[in-house]
Amino acid sequence: MSTYRPADPAERSLSDRWMDWSLATLQRDFMDLFWGHWRTPEAERNRELVARRQEACAGHFRLLDEHLAGRHFLAGDNFGLADIPAGTVLYRYFGMGLETPAVPHVRAWYARLAERPAYRQHVMMPFDDMYGRLAY
Repeated sequence: MSTYRPADPAERSLSDRWMDWSLATLQRDFMDLFWGHWRTPEAERNRELVARRQEACAGHFRLLDEHLAGRHFLAGDNFGLADIPAGTVLYRYFGMGLETPAVPHVRAWYARLAERPAYRQHVMMPFDDMYGRLAY
């Protein structure tokens, strides 16, 4: 079995639940925030929607922060599949210039992810050219 997917059923279940949560909850709110704030031209932004999604994302990252207290990665001490979907939003979330909550465990997790060459190559890509652009 892959080292990214735990062999233990309980650990694998935790990993699967975080991947599901990332897809169904975190990604939904983050993508609305990213498109509503970053991609939409300033004059066209729906500020109420952006504020709601910003608060929702802050809540999600507070939840992650609580979960990451005492562990290095979402499903334990080793990087695994659960870290990929949730971890992909961090670079843009922290890079959009919006106020973010104090989440020291999430920031430490982000630093661990940023040490990984694949994360730097495939996630930490410049996105300034998307600012205020709904289309290319």
